[in-house]
Amino acid sequence: MIDKKKIAILTTVANFELYKKTATIFPENIDKIVIDGTTGLYGLNSIDFMFQKLKNKKYEWIIMVDEDVFFYDSNIVFDLIDHMDKNDYQICGVRDGGVIKHRFHNPEAINTFFSIINLKKLAKEYNFDLVKGHQKFIPEIYNNKDYSFLKYNYDIRSLKEPYYCFYFWALLNNFKILYLDTINPVKDDQTGNIILDVNGNKIAFHSWYARAYQVYEDQTIRIDSFLNEFQIQAASLNMTNVIVFKKRFFNWKKRLLGIIKKSIKK
Repeated sequence: MIDKKKIAILTTVANFELYKKTATIFPENIDKIVIDGTTGLYGLNSIDFMFQKLKNKKYEWIIMVDEDVFFYDSNIVFDLIDHMDKNDYQICGVRDGGVIKHRFHNPEAINTFFSIINLKKLAKEYNFDLVKGHQKFIPEIYNNKDYSFLKYNYDIRSLKEPYYCFYFWALLNNFKILYLDTINPVKDDQTGNIILDVNGNKIAFHSWYARAYQVYEDQTIRIDSFLNEFQIQAASLNMTNVIVFKKRFFNWKKRLLGIIKKSIKK
């Protein structure tokens, strides 16, 4: 079993109110890390920021998980990491096409709501500029791939999420991806999905729409029902025990860069 001191769980948080509840049932006895996403830092930029902050730290494995993920049994994820280590997988997660009804995008890319990466191995090759160059349709990724088992629609040409390039880069650099199965819909809920491990055990439930919590009434009521189901409606994590990374003025700098690029094109 991997030393838990070498594992951390990282969340790019857009909704701290929700995070303080769901993080109380995150896997135990590992460091909790937060990237503050309230200023627009998320997706590919968040992945890059993670490498900047953690590549020379003690961590070998990073569990990337959104704040709208509810763990059933926090110990199962450690068995999954052990399986990845023994079978030389560097990334695992759920496809963003073909397995969730409302995610009909690229089946070779993972949706970052839940992913485990071997940070130590990936960091040796990681280069942000090289990664960004892979945000395009690359035919060789799909050669000799059979997608007939996928139950929902997908699109191998989809570039829906700007972070797809990270997974394309990983595939073309011979990093192995373990694609996890998932259940969707879940009972009467058409949106949420259950993440399964390689043995079909339930790892966690993903509600989606974290940003809408306590903003839009319908999604607030819906997510509150899951908080009640997992008995964490009244829970509140002590944030003093969480490592928080912030990129000051990120949103301002992003807007300024956009203005500069527009002015150059004129």
